[in-house]
Amino acid sequence: MDLPAPARSVEEHRAALLADLAPLAPVATPPADAVGRRLAEPVVAAVALPRFDHAAMDGFAVHASDLAPPAAADAGLPVSGTIGAGVPGPGALERGTAIRIMTGAPVPPGADAVVPFEWTTSVHGRVLVGRPVAAGANIRRAGEDVAAGDEVAAAGAVLAPRTVGLLAATGVGDVLVRPAPRVVVLTTGTELVPAGTPADRLAAGAVHDSTAVALVAELRALGAQARAVGPVGDEPEDFLVALDQAVRDADLVVTTGGISAGDRDVVKAALSGRDGFWFGPVAVRPGRPQGAGSLVVESGGSRRVPVVALPGTPAATYLAFQCFVRPVLALLAGADPVRAGVDVPVEVAAPVRRSPDRTLLLPGTYDAEGRALVLPGHAGHSQRLLARADLVLVVPPGSEDLPAGARIGAIVPAGAGDAAGIRRAAPARGQ
Repeated sequence: MDLPAPARSVEEHRAALLADLAPLAPVATPPADAVGRRLAEPVVAAVALPRFDHAAMDGFAVHASDLAPPAAADAGLPVSGTIGAGVPGPGALERGTAIRIMTGAPVPPGADAVVPFEWTTSVHGRVLVGRPVAAGANIRRAGEDVAAGDEVAAAGAVLAPRTVGLLAATGVGDVLVRPAPRVVVLTTGTELVPAGTPADRLAAGAVHDSTAVALVAELRALGAQARAVGPVGDEPEDFLVALDQAVRDADLVVTTGGISAGDRDVVKAALSGRDGFWFGPVAVRPGRPQGAGSLVVESGGSRRVPVVALPGTPAATYLAFQCFVRPVLALLAGADPVRAGVDVPVEVAAPVRRSPDRTLLLPGTYDAEGRALVLPGHAGHSQRLLARADLVLVVPPGSEDLPAGARIGAIVPAGAGDAAGIRRAAPARGQ
């Protein structure tokens, strides 16, 4: 069937979804609680690392010149005391003496080397050193790793567990990060029943609400705080009540179903007359019917909550989510929405059929050489096909099929190749 005119392109619809959106306001958060969040500003070291000159191993702090030539140390050096980690030293080290020192302890002024215990022999309060030591040996100098004021994490970086220790070591307290977006998935359809409903309790025509489960899981894997509402039936009044509750504590609402041209398309019926909402075709398969808009929430200060309306068929909904919702989620979290849309170049292993007027979203996998393969089956309906997919090929419209070896963009769903026990996606050749 021909597309009704006008139909938005994929790029036009993405641009419309992102228009006038801004990242969520940053919040001050302890680093350990901010792992996985994106930094809203650079983080600089409050103190140097190391903060002071300290011993890199257990031994004796000395003046290196007191041990050269070796014959000068035949009688040994008197030991003036001991410095432990976390204990202030007794002051400057006098020439011709040594002081016992532990790993991490501050090196006393004047000392310019640490002799390892293994090189020494202690006799009657003196230490004999069997070899010379170079100035600077076994001392970690203040600031040699990080100087106070150095940038230790860049704005826009996702805070990783391995970085948290660095921030703690350099005296960093709270950091400003974009919060995890709060997303509500609102599913619609009188035929839907909650996932997990026993089979013997299913009425004729009833369908488990698998879409809510899949999208909430995907959103959480992408770092969002996600929950499901519904399923809601096909009455506009019921939908609006559920939507009003959903937006109150959400940064994004994703609806599913009810946006096509049927008699009971509840989302379209309830919202198409509202200012700023759009419903119509997008030149994509699967997922042609789409909708979008935003609602103003006044509680806790006025704010605008975007609403993305997806079709209701589970496989088509999931593929459209990858193409259209992920960029919105990325922008809210302070990431690059363009890279969240199509961020992986792949080389196709076999010819790929194209549509002359639609972008195709095709579940795929990789061959042994890291080239992309389209999985056989009906992309718009097969949930089993999605469960096998390592990536979603984004095939641009065109009059001629793509030859083997052509390079196109792809989207990698969260956890693809891992959670279902599927082989981890291989990188494209040459990347």
